[in-house]
Parts: sequence; C-alpha cells; structure tokens
Amino acid sequence: MLDTADIGLLVTDAQRRILYVNETFTRETGYSLPEVQGRTCRFLQGPATDPADILAMRTALDRGEPFSRVVLNYRKDGSLLHYRLRVRPLRQDGEVRYFVGVQEDFTEAYEAQRQLERWAYIDGLTGLGNRRAFDEALAGALARREATRLVLIDLNDFKRINDERGHLAGDALLGEVARCLARHIPLPGTAYRLGGDEFAVLLPPDLAPLETTLEQALAGLDGGTLRAAVGGASFPDEAAEAPALFRLADGRLYARKPIRGPSAC
Repeated sequence: MLDTADIGLLVTDAQRRILYVNETFTRETGYSLPEVQGRTCRFLQGPATDPADILAMRTALDRGEPFSRVVLNYRKDGSLLHYRLRVRPLRQDGEVRYFVGVQEDFTEAYEAQRQLERWAYIDGLTGLGNRRAFDEALAGALARREATRLVLIDLNDFKRINDERGHLAGDALLGEVARCLARHIPLPGTAYRLGGDEFAVLLPPDLAPLETTLEQALAGLDGGTLRAAVGGASFPDEAAEAPALFRLADGRLYARKPIRGPSAC
C-alpha cells in the first residue's frame, strides 16, 4: 500500500540510516531502495542545498522533533529537486526508534513562486527592473559602501506623444527606449524604469561618463525626434547619501533640458 502512495515516503532508524523508500521516492529521485538502504539522506544534498536548511533539519532530528520544510536536493541524474519534506519521529518506550519522512515534489510550485517574485521586480511594459528593484539595488550598494554612479534619464515632451498619438504609441516608444538603454549601457551597469517617462541607470563610476552617449543614442529613436535629458552623480565622491545623490543627478538632468520641447513630428 505504501508503494502505491502518490507521495514519496522514507523510513530511517534512529541513526537516520534509510530502511525503506517507496516507489514514488524512487520515481522522483531516481534512487531505488537497494541503492539507498543503510545510507543517510546526505547523498541527496549538493552544492546548492541551503546550509540553513541542513542545520535546521539536523537540529530537529537531534532533538527528536518533527519538522516541515521546503528543501532543495538532487536527483540521481544531477537535476535539482525542490520538495516539501515533513519528518516525524516514532518512539517506543519514550525512545526515538524511527523517523518517517513524507516528501512532495515542490519543483513546479517553487519555480512558479520564484517567477512571481521576479515579476515583482520587473517593469511589465519595458522588461527593465522597476522602481522597487532600483530602490533595493541602490540601497544595497550604498549600504555596502560600493562606489556607484547614478544616471537619471527623462524623456522630453513625452506627454505630447501620448496626447497626439495615443498611449499605445507611447508604450511602444518606452519599449524602444528600454532596448536602447540595454544596448548602450556596459556591464555591470543596469537600467531601470522608475515610472512614466523616467529611467535610471546604476553602474560603476570608473566607466566612461554615459550622459552624452545616452542622449545621442536616444535621439535616434522615434524617427530621430526623441529628445532626452540625462544627468549623473557618483557615490561617495560627490554625494554621501541617497537623497543628496538624487538631488545632484536630478539637478544636472534639468540643466541639460531644453527651455522648450521639440516640435511635433
């Protein structure tokens, strides 16, 4: 009956040596009962297995306590296997005699969860990092005291494009801007859409200044009519905290803006 269960089952002795696994365990991991009998579950672990998960499981087992945890292990063929593992001790006369583990393949659900987490940091229109991703990246760089250059980009008269040609045309142009930034920003620089027609770039300050390069590249979009203002500032050489960095970059951006926007196409 245990072999027909649609979840993986394993039983170990008190020293955590495997006594039994069912057919679902074999199907999910690739290991048969003769291959695993007498071994501990360490052979399922690998380089990507989280040490915190290993410690938490080991601590619970040492204490003879039940636990439930999503862990990453490895199949016999080397592929990754995320599963939800629930382990309970079985006692006789107050002593732990066995551990019974139930594992459910969590790989698809885990990947879906990870994708949702990634989407939370991506601007759905352009595919660039969104404001949340930008804020966390900048805060992390400053907290680590990493030299960083912030470049702000603002599209001139973008509202006019939406008003005259519609939001679909405006959205298409924002996508073009994102692809242009991706082409012209050297790695490890990263571009973000902060919202509306505002973009930002984070990159090491030792790279050549990008302000003029980006303005010229963006000017080739929308039939050569697009104009953008770009301003940058460096941490910590020019500003020691995020608000001051923003103010300096924003001030330089607006100093490069034309007094009047370009004429209509």
